[in-house]
Amino acid sequence: MPENPPPHPEQPRPEQPPALEYTPGHMPLTEEFDRAKWTMPPVLPVAIAAIVILVIGGIVAFTNRPRPVMSGSITSVARVEQEGSVIVAVRVEMDNIIDKRVWISNIDSELETADGKKFTDHAAPSGDVERYMTAMPALRASYAEPLREEVKIPSKESLSGVAIFAYPVDQDAFDKRKSLTVRIRLYDQPTVVIKTP
Repeated sequence: MPENPPPHPEQPRPEQPPALEYTPGHMPLTEEFDRAKWTMPPVLPVAIAAIVILVIGGIVAFTNRPRPVMSGSITSVARVEQEGSVIVAVRVEMDNIIDKRVWISNIDSELETADGKKFTDHAAPSGDVERYMTAMPALRASYAEPLREEVKIPSKESLSGVAIFAYPVDQDAFDKRKSLTVRIRLYDQPTVVIKTP
């Protein structure tokens, strides 16, 4: 048997790299995400912040809510039946209640019958109102100056006018209606909705 082999010459150990010093901009991911270092914030400050935000939001919503621009009412309605439809003259009075003048953009109406059917119509041109009144004298019960588009209503003043509409129902269905609504759209202001049974 051979004698014990001669000891191997000691192998030089590889040199250990020096410990790296990291700057905050060069932090390895293993250092950043090795464990949770942050906890949830306390509940009380979060609740107080939420209440403050809700109060501020409520104040903003309250101060920016739409305000009425005009008040109005339908003062009279006259109708004439003609060949399966009803021609209606609606007299409207409106009061501008804000501190600036308003302009009428257009005038529409909606008839809701007793059985829930709805019919809409755009007002006849103001130049045709007198022609309708002459051809159908029963409409004169609601006579007033024609309610025109593009007319201006000065601040704190009133306007009275009549608009002509037509609906494809008979006179009995019109008389038993659920509602008659006139919508007066204004430039740069909310629409004025006037409703009558």
